[in-house]
Amino acid sequence: MVGRNQPCPCGSGKKYKKCHGAVDQATVNQLIGQELEQVISRFFTTHPKPADIRTNADLFTEWERRLAPYYDRETIHSQAIEYLYLIKEPVAWQEHIRSAKTKAERPTVRRILSNWEQPLTLFAVVDSVSDGVAVLRDVLQGGTYRWNVPEDMEIVKGESVFGHFLLAGEKEAVLLMNSLAFVDPGLEGISEQAARLRSLKKHLDSRRFLQRYMLDLYEMIGHGESEAGDRIVAGHDEGGDSPEEKAPKEEPKENGAADTDETILGLVGRYLDENQIKSAELEQKTERFLDEVNPKARKLEGVAAGAIRFGQMTGLLGEFEVARTKIAEEFDVSPSTVQKYADDMLKFHKEEEKVF
Repeated sequence: MVGRNQPCPCGSGKKYKKCHGAVDQATVNQLIGQELEQVISRFFTTHPKPADIRTNADLFTEWERRLAPYYDRETIHSQAIEYLYLIKEPVAWQEHIRSAKTKAERPTVRRILSNWEQPLTLFAVVDSVSDGVAVLRDVLQGGTYRWNVPEDMEIVKGESVFGHFLLAGEKEAVLLMNSLAFVDPGLEGISEQAARLRSLKKHLDSRRFLQRYMLDLYEMIGHGESEAGDRIVAGHDEGGDSPEEKAPKEEPKENGAADTDETILGLVGRYLDENQIKSAELEQKTERFLDEVNPKARKLEGVAAGAIRFGQMTGLLGEFEVARTKIAEEFDVSPSTVQKYADDMLKFHKEEEKVF
C-alpha cells in the first residue's frame, strides 16, 4: 500500500496524496454519496406502509383539503408522508437509520448516519449561490448551511426553500432528503411571516413547532405565491404597466439560448413520441414558457421533465398517467426538480391566461 506522502507510483514525481491519491479519494467520496442517497431512497421506496395510511387517513385528507388550491395531489401526498415519518411519528425513520448504520461498512458512512436520526427542517433564504453551492439561512431555528445543489436544479439568490435536509458530514453541509417547496425571489414577506410565526411560538421546541405548524407553513407558501401572481395580473387589468411594458425590450436570443430551447423541446417531443402521446398544445405551451421565462437550468433535462409533469397536471397528456418519480427517473433528474419546473410553468400560464 502506498503512503499518502510517498512518491506516486505513476512516476509523476508528486506525492501520492497530490496525484492519484486525490483521484482515489474523489472516487471514495462519490461512493459514500451514492451509499447515503440509497439509504434515503430505500426508506421512501418501502414507505408509507398501507397500515400507516389507514391509521392516518384523516391527516392525508386534511392536508389535501387545505393544500389542493396550491399543489398537485402527488406533491401533497409526498409532503404529508414526510411530515408523518419525519415529524409526527419519526420512529420508523429512526429505526431505518440505526439499521443502515449497523450494516454500513465504511466508518465515514456510519459517522454521517449518526446525525441522521433527527433531520433538519429548514425554511431557508438563499443568501448566495457559487459553483453549485447555495448558502442557506434558516429563518426558523437560525443557522447557516451549505447545500450542494443538484446539477438538474436551478437555485437563485433571494429565493427561499422549505423542506427536510440531513447533515452531510462536512461542517454545516446539508443534503436534500426528498421534496422541496420554493418561494420566488421578491416574495421575502413569506419567509418573514414564517420567521414571525416561529418567534411567537418560541416556547415550543423545534419538533413540537413543526408538528403544529408545518401544514400552515406549506399553506402560507402556496397562498403567498398565488396572491403574488394575482397582484401582477391586477396591476395589468387596472391600467398599470404590464410586465412586458415595465421591462426593457428583450434582445433577440443568442444562438446558444435558441439552441437550448430547441434541445428542451426535442427532449419533450421525444418523450411524447416514445410514449405514443400527441399533444401539440403542450409543445406550444413549453415553447411559450421557454421564450418568455428563459429558465437558466444547468441540466436541460430538468426543464423537459417539468414540462411533461406540467402536461400531466393540466390534462394535456389525456389519460396518460405516470408518477413524478418515474418522470424523474426517465430524465435522470430529481423529483424536486421535476416539480419545481412544472410549478413554474403552471404559474406562468395561469398568469398569462388571467391577463388575456
